[in-house]
Amino acid sequence: MKEEPKIGEFCWNELATTNVQAAKDFYGKVFGWKFSDHDMGDMTYTMIKINDKEFAGIWAIPKDQEKQIPPHWMSYILVEKVDETLEKARKHGATIIKPVSNAGDFGRFAIIKDPTGAHIALWQTLMKK
Repeated sequence: MKEEPKIGEFCWNELATTNVQAAKDFYGKVFGWKFSDHDMGDMTYTMIKINDKEFAGIWAIPKDQEKQIPPHWMSYILVEKVDETLEKARKHGATIIKPVSNAGDFGRFAIIKDPTGAHIALWQTLMKK
């Protein structure tokens, strides 16, 4: 059985794309991934599973943002307190791309650009084990 990610480890991956169905077709055929769509009110979020374990998600880039947001994969690092980690990252040269935001009742996240120019997300879970 795979252990849950620990603080400081990668804990989630997420695909932002302009064509969710094409992504499902591609990744399903290549890797055997299974998908389940969840209505989040203002958007549909697709969970990705393999062997009955959810490990990633897909969301559609809104049409009016397609020129600003290219299709990409985003990795998330698990942190204990996203606000504190965001400030620490900023002090060490990160640029804040998206300030702390809530993801429903699941968690809180922020997106930074590290000093080398790479984007990464910080994730604080709100789910109790």
